[in-house]
Amino acid sequence: MGRNSCRLRKKIIYLQKRTLMIKFDTFYIQCPRCKCWMEGHLLISSMVNQSILYSDGKILNDGFITENQKMIVCPACSHWSWVEKYEEPYISKIKPKETFYTWNSWRFYGAHSVSNKGKMALVNHYKNFLNNGNYNIDQEIYFRRLMWWAFNDFVRNRHQINIETYTSKEMSFKVWYRNRKKILEGIELFKKCREHFNENLRILIDLYKLRYTPDDEEYEAVNLDIIEIYRQLGEFENAKELLEQTTRRTHFISTIEKKVDERDDLVFIVSG
Repeated sequence: MGRNSCRLRKKIIYLQKRTLMIKFDTFYIQCPRCKCWMEGHLLISSMVNQSILYSDGKILNDGFITENQKMIVCPACSHWSWVEKYEEPYISKIKPKETFYTWNSWRFYGAHSVSNKGKMALVNHYKNFLNNGNYNIDQEIYFRRLMWWAFNDFVRNRHQINIETYTSKEMSFKVWYRNRKKILEGIELFKKCREHFNENLRILIDLYKLRYTPDDEEYEAVNLDIIEIYRQLGEFENAKELLEQTTRRTHFISTIEKKVDERDDLVFIVSG
């Protein structure tokens, strides 16, 4: 009883600190077709307790993704809306008088991204967008990059299989075992999706090369993405060739070099 009370107190303290440090900016957006309202939240990352950077560029702040969702699917009429910037006139800060849909009803298109079924649903949403829409090159890069992240979500937390990860966090064996089972199922799903994963990455490389030149401000960051894509494709020689042309020396680049030498082709945590 005493141990459970101590654990509960620690959890309450953690949640209180987390609540104090996570802040959202609430906004409202109206569907252009059926005129229904949707509530949304913008994460203020500077106030977040913990950030994790992954090698594919995905950043999580205390579990919340930092990227704004540019494609919104109306939960009422399924209309697709592309929102380039989360600012007026695209969004409103004034709470509508009418009933509105909550953030969770349209965020990630309703996919429950914690479960493997939800992760697969998110992958399929991106496939559907790409197969049934006409986009410019920047928009297609946006979707293919997010689909890259969605595929990687199946194996993103594979390091948590080790029981030491959970005992150090005071997690019960039951919870650890349940999570371990889910992660192992995700790894198997990733293997089955590998062909589609590779196809998406090869198209993304072509789009990057077509869109960006050395004169572009984003070129260096894009080049690092291409190196990481080659590594995740298992094309280690191509990754090594580009790494040798890179003049900057950072922790990220050094870690990629190590992963290339080890012929490791899976996403990894860079920092956090």
